[in-house]
Amino acid sequence: MGFRRASAHIKCRYRLEEDGRMEKLPKGIILAAHKPIASAMLKAATQIMGPIDHCAAADIDSDAKESDQFEHLKKVWDSVQTEEMIILLDIEGATPCNVLKKYTSGKRCMLVSPLSFPLFFKMLTYRSLSFEELRAKAQEIRPVICIPGECTSENH
Repeated sequence: MGFRRASAHIKCRYRLEEDGRMEKLPKGIILAAHKPIASAMLKAATQIMGPIDHCAAADIDSDAKESDQFEHLKKVWDSVQTEEMIILLDIEGATPCNVLKKYTSGKRCMLVSPLSFPLFFKMLTYRSLSFEELRAKAQEIRPVICIPGECTSENH
């Protein structure tokens, strides 16, 4: 007999593994950015990695009413189905960031900016770590700047 989710508002904290063990779910990841950046980035990532569990995109329409933005965020948040969330934001201080800061007040989450593929892949890889450890991992991401003719293996 299969399991049926009783309500969309129930959050799953653990999953039953094939060997009968209960395993805590990893932190969820939400990509939040100006419309349509987040969904485009998630689509590109799934083309590289295949389906990504407990991950969703929140495309924020800067021109929408705040109540509509909050409703959209609630749907995205609930779709990820984890208690702890990593939220990757495109621009600190821009509309998606400001809306998410209000929406996430009191929730177990970490907001990180700026959104990039290296940061996204790093958070996917290490999302079972504590928020403190994830902060250190996020700070490892640094830009690589090469001037044509001057790029060497030492620059990377």
